[in-house]
This record gives sequence, C-alpha cells and structure tokens, in this order.
Amino acid sequence: MTAWSLSGIGVGDALAIGRAWVLAPARLDLPRRHLAPVQVEAEVARFQTAVAQVEAELEGLRQALGDEPAAELRAFLDLQSIVMHDPLLIDETELRIRQELCNAEWALVQQLEAVSLQFDEIEDAYLRERKADVQQLVDRILKAMQGAGGLAALFEQETTDPSQPPWILVARDIAPADMLVLRQHSFAGFATDSGSATSHTAILARSLGLPAVVGVPGLHDQVDQGAVLVLDAENGMVVGALDETALSRYQDRQTHQVFVRQQLEAIRHLESTTRDGQRVLLMANIDLPEDAAMAGQRVLLMANIDLPEDAAMALARGCEGVGLLRSEFLFMNRTSMPSEEEQLAAYKTAVLAMSGRVVTIRTLDSGADKDVPALQASRARPANPALALRAIRLCLAEPEIFLTQVRAILRASAFGPVKVLVPLVSGPAEIIAARELIAKAMSELRAKEQSFDARVPIGAMIEVPSAAIAIDGLLAHIDFASLGTNDLIQYTLAIDRTDSEVAHLYDPLHPAVIRLIQNTLTACRRAGTPVSLCGEMAGDPRFTRILIGLGLREFSMHSAEILRVKQEVLDCDAQAMARPARRLTRLGDPATLRAAVAQFNQHGSPGQTARPPSGL
Repeated sequence: MTAWSLSGIGVGDALAIGRAWVLAPARLDLPRRHLAPVQVEAEVARFQTAVAQVEAELEGLRQALGDEPAAELRAFLDLQSIVMHDPLLIDETELRIRQELCNAEWALVQQLEAVSLQFDEIEDAYLRERKADVQQLVDRILKAMQGAGGLAALFEQETTDPSQPPWILVARDIAPADMLVLRQHSFAGFATDSGSATSHTAILARSLGLPAVVGVPGLHDQVDQGAVLVLDAENGMVVGALDETALSRYQDRQTHQVFVRQQLEAIRHLESTTRDGQRVLLMANIDLPEDAAMAGQRVLLMANIDLPEDAAMALARGCEGVGLLRSEFLFMNRTSMPSEEEQLAAYKTAVLAMSGRVVTIRTLDSGADKDVPALQASRARPANPALALRAIRLCLAEPEIFLTQVRAILRASAFGPVKVLVPLVSGPAEIIAARELIAKAMSELRAKEQSFDARVPIGAMIEVPSAAIAIDGLLAHIDFASLGTNDLIQYTLAIDRTDSEVAHLYDPLHPAVIRLIQNTLTACRRAGTPVSLCGEMAGDPRFTRILIGLGLREFSMHSAEILRVKQEVLDCDAQAMARPARRLTRLGDPATLRAAVAQFNQHGSPGQTARPPSGL
C-alpha cells in the first residue's frame, strides 16, 4: 500500500507512533421506529435511564481525578453536566417521543439537529464551536441506549502488550470527558475528523500534553483498525502505510523529542536568566534603568491563566507569577452578571494559589469573539464586533459593571500582590476615565471598611495600533504596560485570524508589527515603565531571542510553553542580541524578515556557538 498523509490542525509539538483504534460513531444509520401508544412511556423511561447512566459516568470521571490538578478537565465535566440538564435537549427529546411516537434515538438526534441550527446562527466563533460539546454528549447518550457504554467500557478487557506500539485513537470526534480515559489507558494521542484549535478537546489535549491532530476531513474512513500511524502534532499531519525506512526516520525523531523533553525537565527549577545574567522583575512600580541591558537582569516567565484553579498547574510548570488572568470566563456562558462576591471568590482563589507571586487580572475583555450573554439582550449586534463597544469601552459605558469588578479585584489584593490590567486602551482618555472609576471603587471600599491594597498598580494593554504608536501619551497614566500581540497583529494587518480565508496573512513577523513592538519597548524603557508581552508570540520559542534583543524582559504565556521558552532564555546572550535585533526591524519585506529571524535563531547568540547572521 502506498504511504499517505492527511493534514489537519496540530495540538502540541510531540510526535506519536502507534496502532489505530478506530472508534465508530454512534449516530450512523440510526433507524426511526414507530411506537404504539402503550410503548411510549417505556421508551421515555429507557431514554431517562440512559441519561442517568451518562450522568453517573461523568461523575465517575470527576471522582477519578482525585486531587490531580486538572482544572480544565473539571470545568469540561461541569459543562457536560450542565448540558445534561438543559430542557431544550432533554425535556424536548421526551416531548418528541410522546408527540411523534418515535424511538428515543431518533427523537434525540432530531432534537440535536434543532439545537445545532441555533448554534450555527451564532456569530461568535467560540460560542459557535460549543455545538460540538452538545454533539459529543448526545453520542454518549446514544451509546448508552445502544448498550455500548462509555469509552472506558471499550478498553476494560484491553491489556497493553509492551512489545506492541501504543494505541492512537481515531474518531470523528472525541468528548473532553473521554480524555481522562485515553490517558488512563496509555494512549499515545488521538486524531479526529472534526475539531478546531478552539475546541474544548484541543484545549484540553494541549493542557494535558497529549499530542493530537484535529480537523482532518476523511481520516476516519481512511484508517483501518490496528494500522500503524504516525501522529505528527508539530506539523499537523497524520501519516500511514509507511515502509520500514520511513517509519525508522520517524522513530529516530521521536527518540530525539523524548531526549529534548528530558532536558527541559532538568531546567524546570532553574532561574530564567540569560547567559549574561540579565533580569527584570515583574513587580509594581519598578524603575528600570535607561540601560535595561545592564548585568543582573533576569527574564521573568509568567503564565496566562483562564481559570483560577489553573494557578496550581502553572506553578508546577515553573511559572513565576500570573501575567494575565482573563476575567471574562466569569461572565460568559451565563445569563446574569456575576456578583461582586462571586468574582472576589474567583480572584482570591488565584491570588492565594500563587503564594505571594503577582497576579495580573485583566478587567472584562468582552466583545469580538467573547460575548457576554447578559448584555446581548439590551444591545443590538454590531456589524463589526471587533471594532465596536467592547472591553474598556463597554466598561466605561456600563460603569456599574466595571465598578463591581474593580471592587472584587481590589478586595482580592488584600490576600496577595495584584495588578489591574485594562484592555483595548486606544489613548489616554480611556485610561484616565478608568482610573477615576478605580479611585471611586476604592472610596466605596473604604466607606465599608473593607481591606484592599491602595497601591495596586494599574496598567494598560497595548493591543491597538494607536496605543503603540502614541505610547508616550499613555505612560504618564499607567504603572505598567502589557503588549497584547494577538489583537495588535490583527488590527495592524486588518486580518481576522479566525477567518480561514485570510488567516494565512496573520503574520507576527510583519515589519509593521515588529516596529510597533520595538516602539513600545523603547518608550517604556525610557520612562522606566515595566512592560510585558502576553500574546501568543510570548510562548513561541521562535520569537524569544528577537524579543529579548529588542529589550523585552517579561514574557507571559500558557504554562505549557514555559520550559521551551526558558531554554531559549538560558541559551541567549541578551546584550549581544540587542544590535542584530534592532537591525532586523529595518527590514521592509515580511519574507526577508522571517528568513532573517530563522537564521538568527539557527546561529544562536554571539559568543555562544556562532556569530549573528551575516548582514545583520
């Protein structure tokens, strides 16, 4: 058989080799059966029994977690439990059985189609993606009614033969709740026909370090049970029918990856210091000297976290603080606004978990791809959400929402060091107005004799080109800055990174983007204002050296990326990188700049293994 390969979206950067375990979907060729009236209640009861069985399975998975720090998995299990009690799915299915006199499987699938149509009409890409979560839950219920049991039941009799390659799951889709099963049965990874980079399955696979390739059309029909596959998550490829020579090359590459991971584990507890000993501490009101490249500076690796419980996992991976806590998770997927006490409990959890390390909390960053349902009823859907009333603009238009959140953040500051980060600031007027409201919140807390840190630093996210270009006008009004490169790139290049037709034009190494980053870093250094970078660029080792060369000393990223970036930091001579990095910013063509950065990384730091690339 001729070797074949299919492309998809890689999750992680690992390589897995194993035998395919092809999972049949539950919804294939489901027949409709007509019921006699006397059979209806028994059919409803059969459906209810299956729902109860799936609930028990989910609870069993939750109990199996024990004390394991798997906040994201717990969150997904909680979400599935919420869907299990959704009247639109469960109650309406029972109503269909009774009204249409049909079998439960048919009624459930028809109701799924009705629910799916509603999801398809949602403009928000993230919320639209949640349709897959409902579909996965329906599959679990269908399998329960068919007597197939959950995914765990398939492997109860399976024993691992150490002489054979491990299993790679191949499915049309896989529920996040089943991720624990894959890990318990030592699966090497998984590949699915459906899915995206923002699917819950992909997010959880990334968090657990399980290699995967999702969104591979036709994969399920291509693969035979037991066939040897190569899962290349780094390049987003699934490869099959390899001859011995090709397979041996992949095995050598896999061996090298294991060696690299072992090396990374060895540096987990090392301080992230450059070869020339440079560092910058992420602390409030640090007065950085003009020559920020002076000896003694250390690069501080922070972690972006979405849920407070993620703090424990971030610490385990060696982070030195929280550079970005996204607070919008408290506002999404609910129909009412969170109270001050609810928010305080969440922020306090994160602050206490970090044990004295700083926690930077971003105020509500709603809009664009992060809708808040509680606000949708009172506002018309904008024609262009990314450029509409969102983030700090919305908070200034709805001051009570902002004041409630700020009071909760300030109260959390009584339990450990906290910073307040204001998103989507385009100019001084917004940060001045935000500070006035923060001052009002402080007055309200004083009147109630509630404790807080009155010296909480207040910063701005630099993610709008106007803020990066005119950064000097902002510096008098902020205690620190944080470069949000995801939106900065999107707005600078007029590219919607979620639009598949133009996403390929999204380029972190576009000269305009690099110059905006350089302008911000230079201005902050002159003013002595601490500045970090919390976009995806921070967690990509390809950009670490050039960012250090440009003067960045605070990186904030997903905790899973910390060790790879730390390795680059340890191998980098920051002072020697400064001049060639500045020269890179003068290149005018994106392709030339990308090639120069690749050569820049390949040659390493001057004085280490080679000189900088010629011509820089």
